[in-house]
Parts: sequence; C-alpha cells; structure tokens
Amino acid sequence: MKSRIVLSLLAVIGLHSSLLFGSEEDRYFYDGVRAEASGDLDQAVQFYLQAAKLSHSSNLHGNLANLYFKKEQFGHAILHFRKALLLQPTNKELSVNLEFAYEMAKIPPLSNDFAYSYFASDTFSFWCVLCTLVFWFGFLIFIYLFFFNPSRAVLFYFTVGWIVSGGLSGYAIHFSHIQNSELLREGIAILPTENEVNQTKNISLRRFAGETNSANTTLLPGQSLIIDLGKEGKIRSHKSADGKNWFLARSQDGKKKGWIKENEFGWLIDRSKQE
Repeated sequence: MKSRIVLSLLAVIGLHSSLLFGSEEDRYFYDGVRAEASGDLDQAVQFYLQAAKLSHSSNLHGNLANLYFKKEQFGHAILHFRKALLLQPTNKELSVNLEFAYEMAKIPPLSNDFAYSYFASDTFSFWCVLCTLVFWFGFLIFIYLFFFNPSRAVLFYFTVGWIVSGGLSGYAIHFSHIQNSELLREGIAILPTENEVNQTKNISLRRFAGETNSANTTLLPGQSLIIDLGKEGKIRSHKSADGKNWFLARSQDGKKKGWIKENEFGWLIDRSKQE
C-alpha cells in the first residue's frame, strides 16, 4: 500500500513538473509570447531566437517574422517568412505577408515564371517518378508495337514521342535538382547590428574577403543570394585574419557577385541541419 502511494505521488509530481517546466524550446517560445504581449519586442525576439536554436516550427518563424516586420527590419522578416513557408508551404497568410514584406523592402519577390513554378526543388521526386513511368510504360508499349503491330508508321511516331517525353522529364529532373541544390545554399541578405547603428542601408558584396576591400556590388536587405561552390563541390568560404568567416555569393539572378560576411546573411536552411 505504501509503495503504491509513493509511486502515485511521484507520478503526480512528474506530471506537474512537465506542465510547469515543459521542454526548453517551449519555455523560450512562451516567454517570447509573453514579452510580445507586454510590448517588449526586442526581448520577444531574443526569446524566439533562443527557441529557434533548439527546434523549428512554422509558428515560431512566423512570429519572429512578424516581430521583425514591426521593427522594420525587413531583411530578417523576409528570412523568417521564407523559413516558415518551407515548413508550411500551403499557408496563404504567410505567403501574403511575405509579398507585403518584399513590397516594403522595395525588392522584387521571388521569380514565379514557368521554370521556377513547375521545376521547383520540391517537385524533384515527382519528376523522378514520372520519368521512371514514362521509360518503363513506353518500353513495354514499344515491345508490343514492335512485335505485334504491323504498322511501322505507328511504331515510328510512338518512338519519337517516347524519346521526346523521356527527354523532357529528364530535363525536368535536372532542373529541379539544380533548384534543390541552390535552395540548400540560399541565404537572405540582412543588416547586422553594426550596420543599423551606422544607418547603412545596403549589404556589400566585396571583391575579396576582408573588411578593407571595396564593394564589388551591393544587395538590399531581404534579397536572396546563392553561395557558390568550389572545384571540389564544397561551399566557397574563407576565414580572414580577424577571424571572420566570408562566403563567395551571387544574387539569385546571377548578376551580382562578391564576398559577404557570415553575419550579413541568414541561411534559409540552417547548415547545422544539413550536416
């Protein structure tokens, strides 16, 4: 009897402890919610960022994006709206808010042309399956026509259509693979704290890795950039004499290129999650 009472008490204490303390990321998240409700936006951002180091959710990044938007830090807002949409791509409210953030940042939104819409990174699996089906069904039909259909004209036109369909689906796989590779290396230009203090509006892409090097070109906060790969297929980076990490980047349209400091952009997909 006594042992049952002790076990019951321990269970109750454990339940109350889990409700009271919860997971660490949950504590940071709800601390952020309370700070935001009290009007302390800076403190709320810090709590949310601490939670984001431990776990990711569309709600968390959406809250962060909204806070940065209120603070008129549009680069950070766009970064976290994009992160939220990666986790919940069908959320219409996030999409509308992202478009509004692009408008306020005075930069064009992401490309919505045919290629980027139909060969996006998340379509890679679809095109692989389609290409496989085209090949094997086409192969079976080709065998049937070759041995059992006396019309060579039908066989010829089918073969041409089969080859063209296979080529197009193969191209779709290739293009969506490129999109997926670039998504893993995509970042969003943001203003670090020292730039905001000095009222610097743009982020410099320098000719060489180093503070004293002149700007090759500039990006607006919120613009997308792609980190280049070296000859071995690895991210092109360099650590300067002052210990800062630099990355060779280009704008998404490929028209701008140069070296950027690690704190001047945010990875769309955290590097720690990829390794």
